[in-house]
Amino acid sequence: MIKIEGLTIFLGSFRLKDFRIEIAEGEFHFLLGPTGSGKTLILESIIGLHKPKKGKIWIGEKEIQPLPPERREISYVPQDLALFPHLSVNENILYGIRTKNHSLKTYEEYVGSLIQVMKVGHLLKRYPANLSGGEKKRVALLRALAPKPKLLLLDEPLSGLDPSIKFEIQQLLKTLHTSFHPTVLCVSHDFEEAYLLGDKMTIFIDGNVEQVGKRDDVFLRPRTKNVAQFLGLKNLYRGKVLAKEDMDQRWILGINGLRISVPGSPCQGQMETGKEVDLFVRPEEVMILREGKPIKESLKENILQGKILDITDRGRHHIVFFQDNRDEVLFEISIPNYAYRNLDLSIGKNVKVALRDESFWVME
Repeated sequence: MIKIEGLTIFLGSFRLKDFRIEIAEGEFHFLLGPTGSGKTLILESIIGLHKPKKGKIWIGEKEIQPLPPERREISYVPQDLALFPHLSVNENILYGIRTKNHSLKTYEEYVGSLIQVMKVGHLLKRYPANLSGGEKKRVALLRALAPKPKLLLLDEPLSGLDPSIKFEIQQLLKTLHTSFHPTVLCVSHDFEEAYLLGDKMTIFIDGNVEQVGKRDDVFLRPRTKNVAQFLGLKNLYRGKVLAKEDMDQRWILGINGLRISVPGSPCQGQMETGKEVDLFVRPEEVMILREGKPIKESLKENILQGKILDITDRGRHHIVFFQDNRDEVLFEISIPNYAYRNLDLSIGKNVKVALRDESFWVME
């Protein structure tokens, strides 16, 4: 287990106070935050490149804060990769093992497996100058994993790659983690990357840890509006609790003049009449109802009438911008292409939408 407690860093005008994080052995943990929030500085402090004002770092039962970087048993892949240009790919991969004076024979089978998974066997005699961006990423990851570190730190590992290469490296990273179970702390602001690869994640905003949790807990159940806005979630509304429907254990929320009925299960914290809350409505869970089709009983609680203001084609899905008839609330609705083709939608068309119970998340 990796544990960081009370990490405090002052560097120039940057201030980080009392940063805490726990990472289970074999966990792929993402540290997500806006650009310039100090994520890279945290990694560099963990590895020992900066001396924090205070704080403690444990790997297992061993406190590593007093140790120099080379004795911390941590590997680090920076954004610029820092491959040695005068060493071949094979020499780069074996560098960490040799500097620790370990027997190459002991690591032969393990490194061979890494090379096979990362598909770099044909590159071993080349030098970094003769590698593509994606090939350099793979070699840098291999070099970091070869000495079997107790913690692997990754700083924006997939930045600067073309989409097709990025997807390929994502899949390789997933296979690496499934096969070898390294403990990883990865800094990123790529939400897709974090959702695909991460077991858990920490949301870090303005020097504060806003939320820690499994990926679905964070992306589907943000703890605060700050987290929801950082994640780029749409359909965020400030509202007020108007009443409770005791029989059905539901709450009536007032959102810009609309009355919306929300089940109790997606309500975070203590709900009470008169309390202000933030409502998140998932765009992919809002349904546009087809004309002439019967409406399911489960959808009748929240049906709105209005018109389509705009439609955006996002390739794999369409975004429909819906305005209710009172011109009070604008919803973004995400529709898969197969469903969009059956709805016969156009800008200006009057439609009915249903807010499914699964679409709601209420934050204090």
